[in-house]
Amino acid sequence: MLTEAEPELQLVVDCVRTAIVTDASPELPALDDTPDWDRVVELARYHGVVQLLYQGLEPIARESGDEFTVPESVLTRLNSTVQGKRMRNLAFTTELQEIIESFETRGVRAVPFKGPTLSAAAYDDATVREYNDLDLLVHPEDITVAADILEERGYEWRGGTPRLDDAALLGGPVTKAIVHEYEMRGPEFDVELRWRVGDAERPFTTPFSELWDRRDTVAVGGQPLPALAQPDRLLVLAFHGTKHRWYLLKWLCDFVAALESTEADWSHVLARARETGVQRNLLLGAALARTVFGYALPTPILDRLRTDDRVTELTEAVVESLAAGTPQAPTQFKAAQFHLAASDSATALVPLLLLHSSLHPTYSEYQFCPLPGPLHPLYYVIWPLRLLLEVPQWQRQRSEEPLDEAT
Repeated sequence: MLTEAEPELQLVVDCVRTAIVTDASPELPALDDTPDWDRVVELARYHGVVQLLYQGLEPIARESGDEFTVPESVLTRLNSTVQGKRMRNLAFTTELQEIIESFETRGVRAVPFKGPTLSAAAYDDATVREYNDLDLLVHPEDITVAADILEERGYEWRGGTPRLDDAALLGGPVTKAIVHEYEMRGPEFDVELRWRVGDAERPFTTPFSELWDRRDTVAVGGQPLPALAQPDRLLVLAFHGTKHRWYLLKWLCDFVAALESTEADWSHVLARARETGVQRNLLLGAALARTVFGYALPTPILDRLRTDDRVTELTEAVVESLAAGTPQAPTQFKAAQFHLAASDSATALVPLLLLHSSLHPTYSEYQFCPLPGPLHPLYYVIWPLRLLLEVPQWQRQRSEEPLDEAT
């Protein structure tokens, strides 16, 4: 538990635990005084767990009797917020169903891996998770058709520059992709098309083809949709949370809910995690689940945790950060540092350095001079040229800036 956190955050954690952990007994929060309910709601909003807070408050208040009461105004406020989020999520669900149907008609291989699908798979309810867009993993060969379908549905690529034949953006055998996802903005919703989990610098090594071959099916809003297999879902969530240094509770909630819904040979899950290079990510997520929510871990996971002292250190660092209440997103340097510490091998430093965006052409080069796919290697010539052309402009802007007055 977050024993060093403010009482309001401890209350949020208690409610969330009650909502997501099967057979969790509601516990009266250790409060010396009436909680600051505005702060409770603020923390739940920040961590993306308002709906889970609402679900957990009712049983805690019921079990506590007169010792702990929730003001009616707070319940009304939360209920209104939750109903609004549920209605929005239902609209997301309908849109996802229609997109997947269009993809299947055109032969596009796609797996929704967050949003309504994760909510349905992990929480058994497509509307419980809080999400702002739809995330889909798409086979690299099908990205162009997938983007075309979305444009036919009224979506626009956020880049604002012509997509041409997409090959220049996706990279090639000897060149790095300029973008790692397509952000498509629609009239009502945003959709992200990804062809891999993670990015070139911090890769999740399992290719899409394997994830596709092992895919599962989940009922989302009454319609069966493709989804990641349970072990793959767990590993992707562990990877994603670690990538962001687990600074929001919602990622840990997703991981715990996925643990709850996973029926697997845990020795097999650990073996797959080792093959993928995310075993320490998995162990870190498990250690946080136990520390923050008191979650009872499977024996094979516990046995492996006892042999990894670094996971203990990383867990303590994350818990200290979470206890701050509203920790900020880590800087790029801090995120990279944490990624290396949580990696299974020191070789993770190699792609982090060699494929860093500062050493390769970026979207700025594509904006500067859109090229078709076969000419993508020319960006390594255009890249230094663009930088040279921008230097005089940057120097001129600096010279025109007013000098700070002495104080």
